[in-house]
Amino acid sequence: MNPLLPLIRRYHPNDEYSVLMLEAEAFEEHNPYEYIQFYEILKDGFFVCTLGPDVVGFVVGYALSDAEGHIFSLAVSKYHRNQGIAELLVDHICTYFLLKGLQKASLEVRVSNEPAINLYKKLGFMPAWLESKYYSDGEDGYVMMVNLNAYFYQKEQLKLIENRSGKERIEKKKMN
Repeated sequence: MNPLLPLIRRYHPNDEYSVLMLEAEAFEEHNPYEYIQFYEILKDGFFVCTLGPDVVGFVVGYALSDAEGHIFSLAVSKYHRNQGIAELLVDHICTYFLLKGLQKASLEVRVSNEPAINLYKKLGFMPAWLESKYYSDGEDGYVMMVNLNAYFYQKEQLKLIENRSGKERIEKKKMN
């Protein structure tokens, strides 16, 4: 049997229940019903990731200005984390931004969310500033940004390095 491959596609109203469950699981501090209404307003930049029939993640983004895209929300099911799905979703929304002619992407992340901060740094996002008491519970948030050309250049460079060294490079990755 072949393993299921992730597929990213635009949100469809039939996905509402799955997205609500992901939203409630990932973001306990707010009402998921309010957010899904906002996401649906931004439906052009609302994408879900599926494995077979299941929605396992989503990303929502929009043009904040003529130059900047903003990743408003990103969530992956706790059962599907650390499998590359969040990175696929970030790649997808950044591609969407680039195709809209935007030059950079931004997002906010809780200062306590080390896994997300590490993922964003790995992808080239850098903390731009700290927003004091950004979240409703009073926690601070980092605003992180990336230049989209640099984002995609870095990703292509990583592929070239893997291709040049072949199997040896992949074995080194497995050992680390």
